[in-house]
Order: sequence, then structure tokens, then C-alpha cells
Amino acid sequence: MKQELLRSPHVMLGAALLVSALGGLGACQETEGKATSESPEDFVSPGRCVYTSPFSQAEECREYTGAGWSAEAAQNDCEALQGSTFTAAERCAYPQTLGRCVIGGGTEDEYSLVLPGDDTSQCASTQRGCELFGGGQFDPDACDGASDEPGPGIGTAGAVFQWPVQACVDPKAGEPAGQSDGKVCTFGAISGCTEPGRRFTDYASCEPVVTQRPYWPAPPSDFKTPSDDPRLSDPEWLGELAWVTEQAEACGCVCCHSEKAAPAAGPSNWYIEAGPIWTDSFYPTGLALAAGWVSSASLGAYPPDQNNGFSRDVAGLPTTDPARMIAFFEGELQRRGFTKEDFADETPFGGPLYQQSLYVPTECTAGEGVDAGGTITWAGGAARYVFILEADAENPGAPPNLDLPEGTIWRLDVPSSAEPVKSGITYGEVLPNTKQGYPAEGSPEQLAPGTKYYLYVWADVGLPITRCLFEVSP
Repeated sequence: MKQELLRSPHVMLGAALLVSALGGLGACQETEGKATSESPEDFVSPGRCVYTSPFSQAEECREYTGAGWSAEAAQNDCEALQGSTFTAAERCAYPQTLGRCVIGGGTEDEYSLVLPGDDTSQCASTQRGCELFGGGQFDPDACDGASDEPGPGIGTAGAVFQWPVQACVDPKAGEPAGQSDGKVCTFGAISGCTEPGRRFTDYASCEPVVTQRPYWPAPPSDFKTPSDDPRLSDPEWLGELAWVTEQAEACGCVCCHSEKAAPAAGPSNWYIEAGPIWTDSFYPTGLALAAGWVSSASLGAYPPDQNNGFSRDVAGLPTTDPARMIAFFEGELQRRGFTKEDFADETPFGGPLYQQSLYVPTECTAGEGVDAGGTITWAGGAARYVFILEADAENPGAPPNLDLPEGTIWRLDVPSSAEPVKSGITYGEVLPNTKQGYPAEGSPEQLAPGTKYYLYVWADVGLPITRCLFEVSP
């Protein structure tokens, strides 16, 4: 059970987002907790796992610090990591480390990421990734007392989130005319889909897509349909599988879930070329997402009228026929022996994105907020998105439908091609190489002295660095 949890798509997503926040230093499971109470000197590890980060391609090390880890379980977990080597009864040892991220502190599943290196410009993003996104506790080494100014590499493998752009192009030779005055229009987004019956990769690039949701070549499920399974000779069922495949190939999911479209390291978890039935490569939690048994709303989605008829508000995979998609994946769950009740307590998908949606802001401190002259002050380093919201607004979330919550008063955006802005900008002022994300036109409303507002600052999409309530001084 522990091994399946660690490899499930739910945890993989949280891990990948944390890897992004750590600038490629390691993958952490989403777990609430505190640091281990056992001192490092007294701890006896069942073993260490040295592996290659899928992001930085640098060596990293994991220690299995919880009482629930046997040497066998630790080795199985280690073998799921890229280029890994498990050594029993030894601990991670480096001449210098930034620190360690303790995940699930005090629980049987606790483990630590030992983060080698001495580049203290990475300390702020490393600690933020560990504590804010991983729910862990960061114990510093070289980072003890380091500046809070983050270094480069905030996004996936150092990449900055590239905002989706809709491209309208002529259909490929031999294909029918497109639905938009003969053109085929497609959003280059992880949640974007081209027209039904066409392939996403024929009408959009995967390069920006892999910046929008951190990619990790996670292993697939080892579930395999027996060769004598009647489905393999059932024309009706195979027709449904072909339809599900066509729907998946029309959407940005293929950028991570197809051997043909994914980065060179390979697809992440499930992939459409797997056989004999490619949906075998899903873990049960992934099937539950696809069937809509577990919510994935925090991942964001386009409305069908903007996405060639594809929706993701009921089924977890984009589809033009939610009822049909749900029926297929419910069948996949049932043949593995699962019921909806088995996932009743499953945390909604989204990892840190979901956790961020639950965040309850507290009062700003240390001068953060907007002063009487309109100067905006925040901590945590440079930013690409600065929000001023009403005090009771929802937290900003994933594009395309959650990044401008009701109650947004002003948002400044910094494109991926420009340098992020530092604290000290002026409310309502659009700086060179930036743009006003909201309102679409004109100046934002004046802030009223004595009224409480919400300052929310992203280092990049989904990477908050300041979230607090303030009042403008009279």
C-alpha cells in the first residue's frame, strides 16, 4: 500500500510541484507534519537512496526516517526514482548541504530529502518549496542565516510558466475544414484541446505546456490485463477504448502522457501507447480522477465553448461526452474491484494547488501591504504576479479559470520573457515589460484607507511568496 501511494498520480503531482519549487532539488510527498523528534546523530536508517533528479539531472539523496520504513519498503520506493541506487543501513553524506526537508514528520511514513550544495541563492526557494508546497519542515545547513532573496530556477527545471496562447491554423492536408471560419483553433495549454478527431500535437506545441504543470517521468502502474481477458476480443468495448484514446489525443494531456509527445525522459505515469490496454497504466487514484470520483477542480479547466466542446467539470479527463467518459472509467475501476466508497476520504487532486485554495490569510507583518503613497511591499523575493484583492476573495489558483478570483481589484503580470519585479512597485502602475492582468482596461479602483485588503504575490504561477491582509494607512 505504501508503494502504491508513493507512486500514485495524486502524490506524483504534489511531488512534481514541490520539485518545481525546490528548483529541481528533489521530490517530496504532500504530507502534513513536523520535523522528526529523533536527532540525526541517533537515527538508524534502513538505508539511503541516491538518485538523479528528473529536473536538475543532479544527484540527490533520500533518507527513510519513519518507523514504518523497512529496508524492503525503502528499497522499493527508491527503485521508482530515476537512476537510483539503494544502500542498506547507510545515511546520506555530503561535504556540504543546503539542508534537509523533513516530510511527514513524526509519522511512520516520514522521510527526509538531503539537499546537497552550497549555493545559498537557492535557499529561499528551497525552504519555500519544502514548507509551503510539501507541508514539510526545512532544517537548514548552509542555508542557516542566508538571504531570503531567491536565485534562478523557480519554475519547472528553471522554466517560467508560459501563458496559454490560442493558435488558429489551417487544417492538416486531408482533414476537414476547421470549425472557426475554416481554421482549427487550439489553446496551447495542459487543459486545452483541439477539435474532436484531431491530434493536439498537430495543432499546438507541447513546449509551453510542460512549463504549465511540472513534468516528471513517473513510472506507470504495474497492473496488466490478462492476455485472455474477454475485453481484448469485444468489439464494443474496444470501440469505447478507441474513443477514449481519440479524446485523450486531442488534448494537452498527451504532452506528458504519450511516448511520442513527452520529453525525452519518457511519459509520466499513464500513457496512451501502453499495452495491451493503455488504461492499465493508471493507478487506482488516477482512474478515480478520470471517473470524477475524486475532484480535480483545482487543476483548472476551460469552459466547453472555449475548448472545442471539451469539458473537465465532471469527468477528470477533458471530454466532449462526460457521461460516456465516466462510464468507461467507472468500468475500469470496477474490474479492478474498486467502488466509489473506496475513495470517499481521498484528498482532492491538485497537491499544493488544492492546499493553496484552502489557505486562510493572516495580517501582514514587517511593513508588507500597500502604504498611503501606493507603494506595495512584500517579502520573499521577486515576483511575476502581484494581486490586490478584496479581503474575503478566494485564493488565486490555476489558469485558465481560477487565476482571477471574484474580488480581484488589480493584478500586475510579468511575461515569461521579462525579468520579475521586486518589492516596492506602485499600485496601479504598469511598469515597462509588464502588463495589467486586471482590470482589462483602465485604472483599478482607489484603495480606501481603513478598509482591509488581501495582498497575494506569486513568484510564478502557483508559487505564492506573500499572502496577507492589510489596511492602507490614512
